[in-house]
Amino acid sequence: MGFERIVNIAHGIGVCKREDAIAKMKAERKSSVQSMEAFLKVVTAIPGIDIHDANMLIQAIGSIEAISKASKNYILENTDLSADKAETIVRFFRDPAYYLRPKIN
Repeated sequence: MGFERIVNIAHGIGVCKREDAIAKMKAERKSSVQSMEAFLKVVTAIPGIDIHDANMLIQAIGSIEAISKASKNYILENTDLSADKAETIVRFFRDPAYYLRPKIN
């Protein structure tokens, strides 16, 4: 039994090397990190939303598209954001007068 396991592991390593799976995994990880950074930049552009809130939103709701379609009640039920922050998120994605105004920090 032990010898068969060693052969299977060796075969798996050979297949990974032949298909260059390790390089593909590294490229996929780099791509996911870059997309996460882009997500954080977009969500933290909402006034009053910081990185912690953005991470919570992606874990609870998912994509930016899903966040933009989420209602205030849905955000409140699935995250621990305050009602004011949930309202800000909903207004940011639905009210052009709100998201087109100049941001002053």
